Amino acid sequence: MSTVRSRQPTVIRKRSQSAATAPSSSSTSSRKAPKTLNLPSSLTSDICRIVENVILAFCRRIIFAPPTLKIFVYFSLIIIGPFLKDFHFLSNRSLSSKANILNKYITKIGWAWSIILLIPFVYLTSLIYTRGHYGLIFRHLMRLFIATIIWCSITALFIRIEALTGMCKPTNLRGITSQLCRTSRYQWQEGHTFFLLYALLVINEEVKLYGETWKKVEDASKNNSINQNRIKIFSIPIAILYMLLAVLTILWEFMLLSTVFYLYNILHKLIAASFAVFFWFITYRYWYLQTTRSTIAPCAPGDGFF
Repeated sequence: MSTVRSRQPTVIRKRSQSAATAPSSSSTSSRKAPKTLNLPSSLTSDICRIVENVILAFCRRIIFAPPTLKIFVYFSLIIIGPFLKDFHFLSNRSLSSKANILNKYITKIGWAWSIILLIPFVYLTSLIYTRGHYGLIFRHLMRLFIATIIWCSITALFIRIEALTGMCKPTNLRGITSQLCRTSRYQWQEGHTFFLLYALLVINEEVKLYGETWKKVEDASKNNSINQNRIKIFSIPIAILYMLLAVLTILWEFMLLSTVFYLYNILHKLIAASFAVFFWFITYRYWYLQTTRSTIAPCAPGDGFF
């Protein structure tokens, strides 16, 4: 007796079109998606910090070199500059003209340019290292006020001396005033040596703290939340002002070179430079270093560092 097996129908399930195409679509999308290189988020800030440190190091070591070294270099240039001019090593067509742009629009109001940058720089730096002691901040700003008085007084003195004893070019013109000499388009012998050298020395002294001990200021502020916030807010403006003062220093040194090589009598330049060094020394190296209980007397850069 034979048994008949029941044959069950075989069910073939078709893969849905969406399921079949899903892997392919995902693979094509993965192939088409551009590969992006995810750099660390701090890489850009690290590069900017490195560039900033290199620029600041150059400013501190080269542009703002020790003032005694700069004085030696400046006086050496004042002495040898006229000899280089006499031997025709340098051309004086553009720099010797008082009508050039630098002499006419920058050097004439050069002290204003210096003070405009120095006032916010001294205020912000002293605000941090004195922990907001406004009495000390006022005493630090007094240095700039005294420097301005010295500049105005010595400049007026030189102008008065020139008005009494000066000589107009050409030398065959006698008995005329400085104003008449200028209106006649002749050149009255007056220089910027005092201003340029004095401004360079003042800027060098005022920015010295930022180059030498500013790291100590930042480290000492870690335990003070208020001062730490000040550093975070003002660190970039202070760095910008520092670099602008470095650029201004380069400009003043360039103008001093043009004065040394092309303009004025060597004796006049030595006298003006001696005045600048004398008032720099008597203020920054003697007066400001004296201890006093006065609340308005100027103090040395860095005084009040907590």
